[in-house]
Amino acid sequence: MEEVIRTLLYFDVFSYPLTADELMAYSGVSGQGGKVFEGGLRELVQRGLIHESQGYYFFGKDQGAVQRRMDGNHRAEQRLKTARRYSGIIAYFPFLRGVFISGSISKGYAAPDDDIDYFIVTAPRRLWLVRSLLTLFKKVFLANAYRNFCINYFVDSDHLSIKQQNRFTATEVAFLLPTYNSRVHQGMLKANPWIKKYYPVFAQNPAFVAENTHWSKKLMERVLDNGMGDALETKLFTLSRRIIRKKYRHLNDTEFSACFSLEPHQIKYLPNRQQYRIMMAYYRRLSRFELQSGLPLIKGREYGAEKTKRQYMRSKLKNSVY
Repeated sequence: MEEVIRTLLYFDVFSYPLTADELMAYSGVSGQGGKVFEGGLRELVQRGLIHESQGYYFFGKDQGAVQRRMDGNHRAEQRLKTARRYSGIIAYFPFLRGVFISGSISKGYAAPDDDIDYFIVTAPRRLWLVRSLLTLFKKVFLANAYRNFCINYFVDSDHLSIKQQNRFTATEVAFLLPTYNSRVHQGMLKANPWIKKYYPVFAQNPAFVAENTHWSKKLMERVLDNGMGDALETKLFTLSRRIIRKKYRHLNDTEFSACFSLEPHQIKYLPNRQQYRIMMAYYRRLSRFELQSGLPLIKGREYGAEKTKRQYMRSKLKNSVY
């Protein structure tokens, strides 16, 4: 049950209760282990370590989280229609190889003010050209609005492997919802086999993936698949990095590096050190639950929590109440 608890604790960072079926799918519990799993859940509820309401499991006593989740699920269903429509537009751009929906909507939830986030895969040596064309489209046709068109992660098809390997990055990769080119999505999963350590069996539903490539896209690629395209890519890379750095000149170099990764093969924007904040919130929950239950949950190899950090956090949280 330890992996089930870790999964529930991670989603608790987002105040997102899970059903028993989701807990089984996300933590990799097989059908044969279903009875043991159900008995373990009942025991945790009886001990007061977790709570259940309307078929959802969560920590703490805020049952309002269940209604918030249901409202967010309904909202996400409506927003996904918009996301698929914009994904179809994005797929028309030259050198675009894969479009995935990311962020909270890919997990079936949308807050009232959530943007629609996209994870983009481009052809090699054309990433900054694609990014520039999409940015131009957003500024000209969408009045620079982010709500339906937030693109903050690009990789090219030669660099699908994610270097940072933890529950946060595993969740983001595993939940990528493909909307264009299922082959590239399968390549993404194949390039990151380590996510099976966190999500052994879970896979997104590829039912709404578009596969066709329009003739106009092929034509535009033929025009720029040469030395002129290479020169334009280099120029856009240099110019765009300079513009982005100037836009965020209020950040010092250390802060900027923590928020941005701007490379020829990758663009990544992590506002407010999002990954760090989420993982630290997760570590705190692991430590608190260990103190309450006596179950060993923190694995240094898996979570990167050194012995000194674990001891520090335990001493700091010793008198806290979950």
